[in-house]
Amino acid sequence: MKASVAHQNLLIDLQKIDTTIMACGVKLSNLPEHEQIKAIHKRLEDSAIELKVVETELEDVSIDLRRSEVDVEAVTDRMKKDEARLNAGTASPKELEQTQHELATLAKRKAELEDGELEIMMRHDSVKKRLDELASDEVGLKQLELELNVRLENAKTEIGADLERAKSDRASLVPQIETALYELYEKVRTSANGVGAALLIGNKCDGCHLEINAIEIERIKSLATDELLRCEECRRILVRI
Repeated sequence: MKASVAHQNLLIDLQKIDTTIMACGVKLSNLPEHEQIKAIHKRLEDSAIELKVVETELEDVSIDLRRSEVDVEAVTDRMKKDEARLNAGTASPKELEQTQHELATLAKRKAELEDGELEIMMRHDSVKKRLDELASDEVGLKQLELELNVRLENAKTEIGADLERAKSDRASLVPQIETALYELYEKVRTSANGVGAALLIGNKCDGCHLEINAIEIERIKSLATDELLRCEECRRILVRI
């Protein structure tokens, strides 16, 4: 197949544009914000699960705390009644002795209950602190997600603008290339990872980056400049500098 040097050079210009278009597609698919936002969603899901667990635990501890407070209040009330009976001095000596014994027992029971209440209060504070931390983390993650979404949209807009410019340049360039030559380029490009034409630099194909043997190089040198070349290794269109 023959093609003028000018048209062969246009293929290289077209290839540069197609490479830019491919690069834009790769950039859009691999923007770091995609994975970062995905990671945030996973953390938010995990946090939501833990949040429910901690909320349930806080409810249980709150019930235990209230029950403990009621127990302490009941013993305290009983002690106040016994102390009032002692202070009144109207009971018999035996009854007074029994009341004093009961007060001692109640005091011991109250101390035990207050120790238990203190432990429950400490558990309550710990669980409440964890709940506050999870809520704070959730707010921070959602704020970070918003910021990442803004960055993502800005990056997509910038790349999208580059992509549209490249597509516009391509649309202007394609009609300038001979139809048969363009169709061959498209066929090769489709089967060669998006690269249909490459420069012949010295004795190396800039498409597959392999060296061309000396015999083939000598044959190429003997060909007319409008003779279309193909790389023996990758079958891409070769354009001489």
